[in-house]
Amino acid sequence: MSLDVRPARAEDGPRLVELRREAGWDADAVPSWFSAVQRHERAMWVAEEGGQVVAMVALDFVDEDPEVADGRSTAAITSLAVTQAAAGRGLGRALTLFAEAQAKAHGVQTLTLNTKPTNAAALALYQGLGYRPFKEEARSWGQAVFLRKHLGEVP
Repeated sequence: MSLDVRPARAEDGPRLVELRREAGWDADAVPSWFSAVQRHERAMWVAEEGGQVVAMVALDFVDEDPEVADGRSTAAITSLAVTQAAAGRGLGRALTLFAEAQAKAHGVQTLTLNTKPTNAAALALYQGLGYRPFKEEARSWGQAVFLRKHLGEVP
């Protein structure tokens, strides 16, 4: 089966809520994500297999912490989620690389992301892609380790 990545649409909202809940995350923010897309503060994509949404990823261009996303040269990869049924096939890696390409196309020079300090699999993935830890602090969902990667020259 082939993987198709496309911009998230409002009708994907219920599936994104399911993805968040399956991952054990709070799903209350999902409706506000679409508003952030309209304000150009966020870009969001879903991955489909056989017409079914199996994963998502987003880029936040703005964050309350300018070290994370400053609305100019620094953005954050966020909301990366893969269904349990599709896990273990490299979708997280593929979507992270997809988000990097999208960030470059938007003129982003530095990407950040975060995860729980106990999420060894995510930390290994991100560090394997060149992300390096730069701080640890509390977020609304708990303690987070923040990583960043400089994308180099941007067209």
